[in-house]
Amino acid sequence: MPRGDLRRARHDLARVTVAESEARHRALLGALPDGVLLQDANGSVLLANPKAGQLLGLTLIEGPEEPTPGVPSPRRAGADETSPLHLNGHRRVAEPRPGRIEGLNRISSAALRSGQMQSGFTDPVLVDGVSRLLQVTSIPLLGDDGTARAVVSSITPAADPAPGPDAPVHDADGEDIFRRTMQHSPIGIAVATLNGRFLRVNRTLCRMLGYRADELQARTLADIVHPKDVDTVRARIAGLISNDEDALRLERRFTGHGGMHLWGTLVVTPIRDSSSRAVQLVVQIEDRSDLYQAQGLMTHMTLHDRLTGLPSRPLVLDRIQKALDRTRRSGLRVAVLQCDVDHFRVVNDNAGYEDGDEVLAEIGRRVAGSLRAGDTAGRLGGDEFVVVCDDIADESEAGMIADRVRAAVNEPLVLGGRTLRPTISVGIALSNTADNDPLMLLRDAEIATYQAKNRGRDRWDAVDTGLRKAAAERLDLESQLRAAITDGELELHFQPIVGLLGRNVIGREALVRWRHPQRGLMPPITFLPVAEESGLIVELGTWVLRAAVQAAASSPHPGYVAVNVSPNQMIRPGLADQVEKALAESGLPAGQLVLELTESVMLSAAPSARQEIERLHGIGVRIVVDDFGTGFSALSYLRDLPVSGIKVDRSFTSGLGEDPQCDRIVEALIGLGHGLGIDVIVEGVETEAQSALLAGIGVEHAQGYLFGKPSPRYELLTA
Repeated sequence: MPRGDLRRARHDLARVTVAESEARHRALLGALPDGVLLQDANGSVLLANPKAGQLLGLTLIEGPEEPTPGVPSPRRAGADETSPLHLNGHRRVAEPRPGRIEGLNRISSAALRSGQMQSGFTDPVLVDGVSRLLQVTSIPLLGDDGTARAVVSSITPAADPAPGPDAPVHDADGEDIFRRTMQHSPIGIAVATLNGRFLRVNRTLCRMLGYRADELQARTLADIVHPKDVDTVRARIAGLISNDEDALRLERRFTGHGGMHLWGTLVVTPIRDSSSRAVQLVVQIEDRSDLYQAQGLMTHMTLHDRLTGLPSRPLVLDRIQKALDRTRRSGLRVAVLQCDVDHFRVVNDNAGYEDGDEVLAEIGRRVAGSLRAGDTAGRLGGDEFVVVCDDIADESEAGMIADRVRAAVNEPLVLGGRTLRPTISVGIALSNTADNDPLMLLRDAEIATYQAKNRGRDRWDAVDTGLRKAAAERLDLESQLRAAITDGELELHFQPIVGLLGRNVIGREALVRWRHPQRGLMPPITFLPVAEESGLIVELGTWVLRAAVQAAASSPHPGYVAVNVSPNQMIRPGLADQVEKALAESGLPAGQLVLELTESVMLSAAPSARQEIERLHGIGVRIVVDDFGTGFSALSYLRDLPVSGIKVDRSFTSGLGEDPQCDRIVEALIGLGHGLGIDVIVEGVETEAQSALLAGIGVEHAQGYLFGKPSPRYELLTA
């Protein structure tokens, strides 16, 4: 067959198929015993079947009309032939006579406004000399955005007179409209009397609550509402009936067969007669249990630590407040115990973060398992756990709980084939009155934890007035130091490093000082510990690095500048980037910058920190081990890392010439440095006798008050 003939044949076949489909839908609508009417969002009648035209006295016009946005469109070839929504191919409606559909519009407009099914009775409609009272059920058609775009109404003659509050609703042929139209709705729907007794129920509601239809019809709305919500629902429905409202919407709990519970959205709509008197109720229940379970899970995740499952900080504070509230009745006290894992960073650095998380999870289980019933274990973050106990008599009872927690945590723990014995330091804070603030108790427990760590770790301490005062001063100092970094209150002093033979300056160590507005010039020992604990040391160290290289670059005197690097700076990535940037800005050659790292930092350096050290060495910056001899005994880092020098700690220098042990230790350290081919600098040289002794055993470089005290003048020479 030629291609053109084939195309025409397909087109003719499509027209025949569409015509047959429209004929089927027309026959179906015409056979319905109920009237069916479609209106747009403005209330204009778009189409009606013959029964609707008969009941309302409408003039029907054959043929389709133009499509209306949001309303089912005329059928096109290739569309779904079985869809019951394509009604425009049947009959549309001429402008109805005034007064014919006002009662219907009242009900359909309420459905459009509420987005919910509405039922009710029209005022008497006079058609062909006969006055009829009509019952209308209107269902909104929603667009993709959830907005009602049109409404379809089912219309039947109402029983005469209008039904009473306890009468079931039937159509003219005695068929139950509710059962016929709503049985397959995904929402549970019922028709009920004004006192809540169910007259009709659909399958979804029966399935939702676990009852058969006859069992549910023997009950009332109050029987399926959760007992704690019954009074509220009754009062709201009474207001709905008396206030001439369109609908009531509530989120409530429901009780089904066997005591099962579910959360759902309850929508109650009154069916009103021609005088707007409520005669029955349409009850709709949408099961929202899955949504509430998801919300409950989200709430749990917000209030609980993901790793351990223990309460997190917000929930811990809530538990402290509830415990304080209970003390008003008991007269006892609340104890808050903060538990910090000792040396946990070593576990992370050496075992990795995944194994570290496993250790924390196990410690969390041990802490929780060692408590009394009713006590709370929580995790504040990192390696910090917390315990909340109420009904505590005194500090000794809280201490007994702390000891029990410590003993549980201290049990052996096998990790990657190695056996660990974790320990914790515990700080205890006790409430004095029920008016104590949860944050204050938590802060006091943290203060006591610091004290426990300072006194040797693996122990507990309780906060006292002195500790609280010291902590307050520390917080003040931290705040002031933060401002000092940006306000220009810091300054650098430089102490010379000299060659022993000619006393010529070969370098200068940069030492930070704080010129406090009230307390004067403060040495680093008074504020560096605060900077380390608070994390300000990173910002402070960056300032020192930039100021030191600027001073060295602007000085005409030769030599290098030495800058101390904090452990906190090393464990954070980016140190090499900061150094490169500072050198580029100042113009100082990389070979004239020395970074001093403590022995403990070198030994425990994580892989990332080792990479930073290698990179610094690669750009020409020298690495010197500070306070050598006072840290760990392992010396493998001198072999594995690019170390260019060591500084012998001043504690060994002080006994030179007086203590033979000091002499032998210093001589051994000097021999070790020379053997490895690295520079050796001895700190703390204060006398000519010490200087002569060091020169005699081959020391080339030294630093100390004998050669010059720290001074803000970078170009300071030897005395």
